[in-house]
Amino acid sequence: MRRAFIVFLAFATGLTSPPMPLAPAASLPRGEDVLHRVNARPRGKASLMHLDMIIHDARRGEFHKTIVMQRKRFGSGYRTVYRITAPDHEKGIGLLISEDDNQRGIWMYFPATKQIIPVVSRGFPAMASDFNCEDMLVGVPLADYEFRVLGKDLLEGHEAVKVEMKPRTESLRSELGFFKSIGWVREDLSMIVRADYYDDAGALFKTFRAGDIERRQGIWTAKKMEMENFRAHHASEVRVLDTDYSIRFTDAPFTPNRMVPGVDPPT
Repeated sequence: MRRAFIVFLAFATGLTSPPMPLAPAASLPRGEDVLHRVNARPRGKASLMHLDMIIHDARRGEFHKTIVMQRKRFGSGYRTVYRITAPDHEKGIGLLISEDDNQRGIWMYFPATKQIIPVVSRGFPAMASDFNCEDMLVGVPLADYEFRVLGKDLLEGHEAVKVEMKPRTESLRSELGFFKSIGWVREDLSMIVRADYYDDAGALFKTFRAGDIERRQGIWTAKKMEMENFRAHHASEVRVLDTDYSIRFTDAPFTPNRMVPGVDPPT
């Protein structure tokens, strides 16, 4: 994803070829059912990933970040921690996203001040990239969107269901910064491999792509992700350098008041 967000430089090259429409299906699934399968896709009880993030700026050039991601499944959802390990001036900055109903929320940790700050908006840029915190969620919050299946397309030789998603409320649309998105869900993997985002005027302003998908320890994993912002002439690309789904963590690093730099050792 050297050209993407570790998602972006889709400026010059995209991760997927343009979707090719398929003949209308006799019966299409409901959008809620498609996204329910996306949410139910296996991700393991816990995972550890080392990520390379590349920020592409048309005017300022290319910037790199290395990030450690830890994820653990709790009773009602995943909690995920991202920690920057390079460059030095961002080292130790942490982002915790909890989709667990027992303590749902988003927090950031800043080592320079040793402060843990709640993030009140799901539209907040994640790790100063083109991805926002909503993009980083493991599951799509089904109750927050209205869905409509638009048909099926062929992406890179794979059938994908095309689903329109609209935030249910004006306040959520304002928070997330888009009027609607159209996602392509690969039927064989139940994975969103592309999403286009549109503003109130109907203009496409950013695109997400996932690629280089392979099975790791029995779990389908996208090793490249990209978010390209056409308005800002900016893109973020993420590359998954390595993955371990067999690791186990304590609960400590996934608790807001325990956010500190470093990786929690396996249990």
